[in-house]
Amino acid sequence: MRSRRSTLPALALGLLLTASAWGQHHTMNTKVDYDPEPGGGDPNVQEGCPGVTAKITIGGSATSFSPATITVDAGQPVCWTWNATSSHNVKADDGTFTSGSPATSGTFQRTFTTPGTYGYYCQVHGSLTGGMRGTVIVRDTSGGGGEGPGTLQLVSTSYTVNENDGTLAITVERMGGSDGAASVKFATANGTAKAGKDFLPRAGILRWANGDGEPKTIEIPIKNDSAIEPDEAFSIKLSRPTVAALATVSAAVTIHDDDGGCSASVNAPSKLQAAGESASEIRLTWNGESTAASAFHIERRQPGGAFREIASVAPGDGSFLDSGLPGGSTFQYRIRAEGADGSAELSRIVAGATDGPVKACDETRALCLNGGRFEATVEWRGSAAEKSREARGVLLAEAPNSGLFALSPQEDLQLLINVHDGCAANDRYWLEFAAVTDAELTLKVRDTQTGRTWAYFNPAGSTPGPLRDVEAFKTCP
Repeated sequence: MRSRRSTLPALALGLLLTASAWGQHHTMNTKVDYDPEPGGGDPNVQEGCPGVTAKITIGGSATSFSPATITVDAGQPVCWTWNATSSHNVKADDGTFTSGSPATSGTFQRTFTTPGTYGYYCQVHGSLTGGMRGTVIVRDTSGGGGEGPGTLQLVSTSYTVNENDGTLAITVERMGGSDGAASVKFATANGTAKAGKDFLPRAGILRWANGDGEPKTIEIPIKNDSAIEPDEAFSIKLSRPTVAALATVSAAVTIHDDDGGCSASVNAPSKLQAAGESASEIRLTWNGESTAASAFHIERRQPGGAFREIASVAPGDGSFLDSGLPGGSTFQYRIRAEGADGSAELSRIVAGATDGPVKACDETRALCLNGGRFEATVEWRGSAAEKSREARGVLLAEAPNSGLFALSPQEDLQLLINVHDGCAANDRYWLEFAAVTDAELTLKVRDTQTGRTWAYFNPAGSTPGPLRDVEAFKTCP
């Protein structure tokens, strides 16, 4: 990197320290188109589906499926049957099956031959994101198969159970191999639903013998009461696997009240943050949870990739530890809030990084600040179709703790960064950052003595900062 005296005019520096623009996007779809005839179901089904054991019912004035989540084996039929005071129907989230137009009574049956998780809803009282919804989980009955110990995973990361269903069954599978004896610990965790009041707590160990690829079930009793209350939620968590790897670590459980009442709108949690804790862990924290939220779905992607859900947690946790990650890597996260009223919002996207290598700052491609203690880099791209490019950095000779970045050799300096020694104040190094660009960019700062890496993501169309993080590096001295 080359060093020179900053020539930015005072106005530009002022803009760097004051610019801030943030956008939110909301969508609404209020039109409902009913399918006039059933589709995607089994032919010639008799009323009530005689002989079918996997049944989902709706009765009286209820506006919920019972049970809301059902688990079957591949090739096993599922029957929906109802005789109610209001009209209902069944429609798949992906549109592959429907019972037709809503009616006060009906029977619909479908045989699921492909393993997977299938969401559905009533078009009168539910939607793709909330309200009167249900889930069919189809297990793979072919066994663990393959060589190696395999992977342990929850069949679903989101469950809904009615308050009067009695018991919720949660299934854990061993997939991709069954060599060796394997085990995993499980435990329930409070959210807005509390152990002893809304459900009975459960904790223990699931075990698989050598060659055993059969799914295991955790049964959680649900307590019923007569109080009118909003939907409540808790989590089931897996930990400390032996032999086999662990693919999913938690699932959110929503308890749907069966006593009536109204639902409030749900908002995504605020102040989402991601911070590396080791070479393989990143912790997410948030606050400002909506009281109407029944679950928070955590999604992750690598820069330039697609988001996928990795876990679902109940309200009240306020944090999540993402583990088993590669060292020196950056990930982006967002949280989708879900509520009973059918609304759902996405949080802002944040970045976190696992600890990188403990080595000297690379002066050929990074800004070396604080005498080389910290290494700062910026990657950016002008459009979603472009590959990320490294920004050009300029070290300030008169301010060795600060530096400037330009997004290309032809552009003016647009980004200011400063690493401040705050060890005397709070035993931390602080990080200050501001910019006058709305390009997509990722800023990373690595402590060369510990490997701890601070990361920040700015989406396209938003101007970052000014930002001061007085907790950035807990790495004094």
